[in-house]
Amino acid sequence: MKLIDKNGRLFGKISVIDLLVVLVVAVMAFALHQKNNSFTVTASSGSGTTITFTCLAENLDLHVADAVAVGDKMYDKDHSTGGAIGTITAIERLEAGKTEKLKNGTYARLTNEDGCNLLITVECTGSVTDGRYSINRVYELGVNANRSFYTPYSAFEAMVTEIH
Repeated sequence: MKLIDKNGRLFGKISVIDLLVVLVVAVMAFALHQKNNSFTVTASSGSGTTITFTCLAENLDLHVADAVAVGDKMYDKDHSTGGAIGTITAIERLEAGKTEKLKNGTYARLTNEDGCNLLITVECTGSVTDGRYSINRVYELGVNANRSFYTPYSAFEAMVTEIH
């Protein structure tokens, strides 16, 4: 019995071209699987140091503020790491208000009776190099950074006020 017959079939059963197509598809599927899984593993296993940061979300509607809970994972879709940035460890509810610059150049504290401010503390894993904080190896964060954060049940904008 010949390895390849006169019709180009391997062992007289399967076409060599069909076998090559199946092999190429399998290699591509394996490469895609490795790419997706290796990125997630890298992103979720930051190196070494526990980092805690605090962010201030101002003038949140009450239903948004009520949806943020201790123990929730926090995400940032705009600066994605492939996983959660960290876990919310504390939430302090403050009087709603925001300091705004008025048209005349002065600043005023504006209040909102139908909302509140949240001071959210998040714990994560990362590294500190030359005063720069890198969370999950790929997510850089600094004080005064304004970011759009997400939890499983809410979305809000907040400013990082402290990192330690």
